[in-house]
Amino acid sequence: MPTAPGTPKHWCERARKARAIASHMHDLQARCSMLEIAERYERKARRAEAKLARITLPPNNNKAH
Repeated sequence: MPTAPGTPKHWCERARKARAIASHMHDLQARCSMLEIAERYERKARRAEAKLARITLPPNNNKAH
């Protein structure tokens, strides 16, 4: 089942697929490039998680008196 574009799950799935493709590559330069792409997808996933956390967490209403 496809994941919604831009979600953390989407980017993690893209990274997983990129790593799977890299594991079958024989050319070292191409494999390294594919693994770099996978790392970029992981960073996108972390940024999407952080953005989602900022959206879903209620604002901090704890005021010190």
